Amino acid sequence: MPLLPPPILMQLPLAEAGQLILVIGIAFAFITLVISTARFHKMIHFGEDKLFTVGDCNDFFFIQVTRYLSKINRDSSGFLIFVIQIQTDQEEKRPVQEQMLQGVRDIIRRDFDKACLFREDCIGILVDTEEDYTDVMIARMTSELQCVVKNMPTVSAFRGGCSSFPLHGLHSQIVIDVAIETLEQTAFGSTRPIQFAPEPEEEKEEQEASTEAPTEEIGELSRKDKNASIDPLTGVIKPAAVGSYFRKYMLEIRRKRGPAAVLCIGINRIEHITSLHGEEATDVVIAEVSKLIQKLTRNCDLIGRYHRGDFLVLATCTLEQGEMIGLRIRDAVQKKVFTFDGKAIKTSVAVGVSGHPEHGKNLRDLFRGAHGTLEIVREWNTSSCLVYDPAQHEEKIKNEKPA
Repeated sequence: MPLLPPPILMQLPLAEAGQLILVIGIAFAFITLVISTARFHKMIHFGEDKLFTVGDCNDFFFIQVTRYLSKINRDSSGFLIFVIQIQTDQEEKRPVQEQMLQGVRDIIRRDFDKACLFREDCIGILVDTEEDYTDVMIARMTSELQCVVKNMPTVSAFRGGCSSFPLHGLHSQIVIDVAIETLEQTAFGSTRPIQFAPEPEEEKEEQEASTEAPTEEIGELSRKDKNASIDPLTGVIKPAAVGSYFRKYMLEIRRKRGPAAVLCIGINRIEHITSLHGEEATDVVIAEVSKLIQKLTRNCDLIGRYHRGDFLVLATCTLEQGEMIGLRIRDAVQKKVFTFDGKAIKTSVAVGVSGHPEHGKNLRDLFRGAHGTLEIVREWNTSSCLVYDPAQHEEKIKNEKPA
């Protein structure tokens, strides 16, 4: 009886077998990436009628939050996330969940806010509003949802958790997780069925900051890959870690009673670059702008990317020195000619600057001031560096909230 031929890998020399395995691995990774990318783009155009699984619903909600983060850079300076969970005895929860979703959509502003299915028994809601209106919005949502539930005999109670951008984080998943954690600490049937997540515990964070790393080491995180916190494209702190590291650094600066400047730096016409040259060219521009920012700041200055083409810098310097940093970065980007696939690309940046202690003591207030002035510059459709002036800019920033 003839012997069966050995497996193909055993017939190849060791080197060729290794190459074959490598090619198979690369092909598998590429196919996985294509499938994931295709699913993402498909999910963007989905409606709730095509969200068949709990995973679909969760992915769809995450995409909506990410879209809101993009919108923040153009239309507003903050939003709330509500995660509302229903209590029902029905074995099939999806119809009850969909009925609750319709009720929620009747009480929100369809032009500005968003509601969608989340998990197997929750509704995710995004409300475009300023921080000053948080308490009013939670009270209104509580009252309106109580009326909705009264008209749903299949729902015995509801509870909710609420978080805020940028108070609780500058990344989609972080803000969602905070809302979920708050939800899980709220009891069904409570007199306050919707709870707002507490502010980050500054005293605890100050202790962590003082024991984990001195100022210089925290600043070095913008140059070195520590604890997987570095954005692979730009080499600075990635969006998911920006809030944590920047708050700790700010607390360290406060403990030492030193000055600080916060710079929000946004690359102009990102969409225009993408439409003309493609996503890869846009990535090249973003990466090169990041290099310029790193070159024109010090090792002790913290740098992070909090959105597609937007960077955050926390520098241990005076407000006036922070403005000079912003001007140098603006000028350097204007002079730079970026190249991709043999083509020259020009762009510019808008910069908003705020200072500690002049404009606030915590990262939230400083970010709000710097980000608000960045948006004012963007409305001018120009390349400029603007220092936050509460007397001139506060009313403008508040008026960015849709009516």
